[in-house]
Amino acid sequence: METNLFTQLTGGNSQILGLSSGINTQEIVSAMVAARRQPAVQFEARISQNDARLAAFSELKGLVTSLKSSLDTLRGETGFFADSIFDNKVSFTTSRPTATAPGGHIASAADSILGISVTDKAQPGIHTIEVVQIARSHQLRTDSVSDKTATLDSLGFTLGTFDVNGQTVTLDADDTLFDLRDKINVSGGGVTATIVSASATDHFLVINATDTGSANAINFGAGTATSDSLGFTDGVGGIKNELQTAADSIIRVDNLGVDVIRSSNTFDDVIEGVTIDLFKAEPDTEIEIEIENDLGAVKENVLVLVDTFNALKDFVDDQRVERIRDDGDKVEFGPLAFDSTLRSMMGQINQLVGQTVAGQPSGAATLGQIGIDLNANFRLEVDDDKFDNQLLTNLSNIRNLFEFNFQTSDSRVSLSGFDGNTAGLVDGAGDPLPYYLNVSGTDGSGNIISANIQTSAGAGSGGAADGSTSVNGKGITALDATSANGLKLLFNGGISQPFVDDIEITVTRGIADQMFSILDRFVTDSGGGTIATNEQNLISQNDSLTKRISDIDARVELFRVRTISRFAAMEQAVLQANNMRESLTQAFEGLSNQG
Repeated sequence: METNLFTQLTGGNSQILGLSSGINTQEIVSAMVAARRQPAVQFEARISQNDARLAAFSELKGLVTSLKSSLDTLRGETGFFADSIFDNKVSFTTSRPTATAPGGHIASAADSILGISVTDKAQPGIHTIEVVQIARSHQLRTDSVSDKTATLDSLGFTLGTFDVNGQTVTLDADDTLFDLRDKINVSGGGVTATIVSASATDHFLVINATDTGSANAINFGAGTATSDSLGFTDGVGGIKNELQTAADSIIRVDNLGVDVIRSSNTFDDVIEGVTIDLFKAEPDTEIEIEIENDLGAVKENVLVLVDTFNALKDFVDDQRVERIRDDGDKVEFGPLAFDSTLRSMMGQINQLVGQTVAGQPSGAATLGQIGIDLNANFRLEVDDDKFDNQLLTNLSNIRNLFEFNFQTSDSRVSLSGFDGNTAGLVDGAGDPLPYYLNVSGTDGSGNIISANIQTSAGAGSGGAADGSTSVNGKGITALDATSANGLKLLFNGGISQPFVDDIEITVTRGIADQMFSILDRFVTDSGGGTIATNEQNLISQNDSLTKRISDIDARVELFRVRTISRFAAMEQAVLQANNMRESLTQAFEGLSNQG
């Protein structure tokens, strides 16, 4: 805020303040205004500090979100549509001559014969495939047409109708070969027609079946005079100009002794979870397909977890580093160095790093035991030899160490979801114990009548509602009356079924799942002590402080104007006094000169 040195005097003249009095009015007014504005300066400093904290919270949220994402890939099947990275499979193929191949037979490369894709339903193992024949689509042509733009009638072809796979096509008097092509293509007969020109006077209409396989051979029925004239049929109901016979694909799998026949070149129902796409036939060549767990994907995701965890630790440590301010006068720390939310969050996840997971065998109960441990700088570090050995020999143990694990004694019960409040039961030794689900039965639509969840067998026999669950259709949700709170189950018990008691439900929560839930609360929840709450509080504070600064500046501006006016009045009085003095001085000097 600048102080105006000019003020308007009586008569419209302006004067620079301080010229008459000799007082440094600018400094005095500026000092008085600055003193009045000091509270606003303090508020601006607080806004600056809040902005720094907001920027730090934004960076923290990004780091936590990245860590959450890495944890999410390792915490398993969390509902109907969630997959587990531990179920991922990978396949490898090699080719070799079959045991009965003639001497000198050289097998082509496996990937030139077939392609393999696998889903998580595929089981590890080895299979063999011999591609005896690939499926082909039926293909035929017309007789030669000398002019593709002339009407077929003028070229001597017979007008009328014919059927293609049960769909009637009509050849009219003004139809050219182009028109006939278009009519066949829109007929819905499951074929495509294309004009192929051998020369300027030698044109053919080639028809291909849309689908491969003998069942999809093109059928002209008994033929007509029109189809005979065009050269599709031979006058006695047969195909006249066949270019390629419709054929099924044939493969031999695992030396079962039977041929596997399909109408297409894709087999997705032979080996569970495996899709086989045929590229060419090569009898006497055997393709070996080896299906394995995708251990590389598991390790890659673990390394991402380590990196994102360490990045968060780097941020936290950086906040707590002592810094000397630019003026060299004071030591300060990062904006979140003493933040209670950050301390609480890090305290909880640091504790998880060394925690033992219930139900895990000795040697795979903690991260350190599988080769993921804290180093001297409190960063996660992977012992590749140790971890790789665990991957190769104890994948299920690694899986259970990371994942949410759900088991039930009744196949009619499945997991549909859970939340951060869901907890498993353990005994005094830390081993998992089951919950007991009791269902009163189902109605005529298969919906559950009532259900309860207990911590001991026999406690809720009959499945009467007791406040431990809520029921909606076939769904059951555990309520906060039990430590299974938030666990969501689906019971497909059938129509009008009687009650069922003591279905065992066992829940364990691995380290990735537990850490994900902790971080999720701090990032996404709006309750007290979360990042979102802190950000909103800081934004509200800044809005309030900005308004107070605006109010202070308005009052300071009024004060500045009044102060300048007072100094201006004083300057005018001093000016008048000076003028009077000069007049009196001149008068006395005049009288003296006269005497």
